[in-house]
Amino acid sequence: MPSTPPAEPPLTLWRVARTPRMIGLLVLFLAVAAACGFLGAWQLDRAEVRGAAAQAARLAEIEAQPPVPIAEVLLPQTTFEGELVGRRVEVAGEYEADGQLLVPGRALGERTGSLVLTPLRVASDDPAVDGAVLPVVRGWVTGDDPDAPGLEVPAGPVLVTGYLQASEDSGADHASLAPGTTDSISSAELLGVWGGPIWTGYAVLTSSQPAQDVTVELLPPPTRSGTGLNIQNLGYAAQWFVFGGFAVFLWVRLLKDEVLRLSGAFDEEPEGEGTADGDPAPRAAGGVEDARA
Repeated sequence: MPSTPPAEPPLTLWRVARTPRMIGLLVLFLAVAAACGFLGAWQLDRAEVRGAAAQAARLAEIEAQPPVPIAEVLLPQTTFEGELVGRRVEVAGEYEADGQLLVPGRALGERTGSLVLTPLRVASDDPAVDGAVLPVVRGWVTGDDPDAPGLEVPAGPVLVTGYLQASEDSGADHASLAPGTTDSISSAELLGVWGGPIWTGYAVLTSSQPAQDVTVELLPPPTRSGTGLNIQNLGYAAQWFVFGGFAVFLWVRLLKDEVLRLSGAFDEEPEGEGTADGDPAPRAAGGVEDARA
């Protein structure tokens, strides 16, 4: 009695995936996906470089503009727009020394110290700004002692020039902090300490007449907030990553089709073809035979 040949193992995705054809396709598609990933990462790098360059150019353009009276660009209690960051303004008034605060834990380069934050009571012929309070960061000092020497404010009327910066988020309640300090430059909180009306941004001092003590170091121009990424390059990066993912998906799709092909599923006659008893459907009238008649 002849022996029965061993049955073929069932077709599975794992078995078909190990065939030379599918392994070769996998290597090809993985190479395509890797190339797409590399191009996507390159576009992300370009987005950062171009975004930083555009941001630097915008800041340079703003800094090159001459200072203007603050009332021309921003009024007290009005919304601080993002394009005002870095705008140079000039303001006249008197510092209120009793309201001066230190903002500890602020870095200048690799050093950590405190910002010197002083309220400036504005004096102007414009009734919209006269008597309002402008928070002024007069500079940076080492340490966090509000009574340290060199922090004295210029007495009497002053004319200051500075860069505008947006108000920060509210921090801890002033009652819970050390006297003479605050942990944020928040106009909303300073309103309760200094009174108002108050600006929704603050000025970073660049010059003062009369000059202040050299103990307080002036800060560099503030930077603009935002991602600093070029949108166009971000879009290109997303496209390359999608192409890479599609290459992997295409191989999986081909693998499933290969399983169906080897199992003979593509050779099965679709339902509805032929007669009910399985015989081929009769040739329609007017076929090839009729054409020869």
